Amino acid sequence: MRRIFCATVVSLTIASISSVSFAFGLGDLTGSKEKSGNDSASVSADSLVKSYVIGTKQVMSADVNLLNAMGLKEAAAKEELASKNLTEGATSSGLEDAAKVQTESSKALADAMGAKKVTLTADSKKQYTAGVLDLVKGIKSYIAMSSDVKNFKPSITSIGASANAALYIAKSLPDSITNLKNTLKRSIDFAKENKIEVPGDATSLL
Repeated sequence: MRRIFCATVVSLTIASISSVSFAFGLGDLTGSKEKSGNDSASVSADSLVKSYVIGTKQVMSADVNLLNAMGLKEAAAKEELASKNLTEGATSSGLEDAAKVQTESSKALADAMGAKKVTLTADSKKQYTAGVLDLVKGIKSYIAMSSDVKNFKPSITSIGASANAALYIAKSLPDSITNLKNTLKRSIDFAKENKIEVPGDATSLL
């Protein structure tokens, strides 16, 4: 009876995770080797989280530079601390916390840029340009991850914190790219209005 119960639990677990994978287009979790002609080697949860953290840190560095340039020192300090707390082995809740801080920073920047009452010094303009450059790097990192997300195929052995974090990334990455592109466009528009240098390849992402 005990063996039957355990087998049932395992079966239900596999079925549950498989349904999540199907919903995100992540493939068969049961280890099926069937692949379409465009599929490449599968990506592990750990490597996906690591890549995402690297890209997120670039975005957060962008926020810190932009916020400081705009005189929003308190918000910049908060994001800088959040970036330091974000590690390669981040859990889904850790990634959500970082995303929340980023969203708050984006809103603060949008409000400051919309007010059009900010006077930037020469040093502030340089820091602003550095922020735009970091934002471009972060967006490129996220875009490059799209294929990794497509090829992430969790298995029954990858259940745990890293798998949950990877599933969070798969779900949130498209919206993150869209939102960051909106932030980049706003940042470029503000830069042009205030005669701030913009990295040459920044507009190519819009």
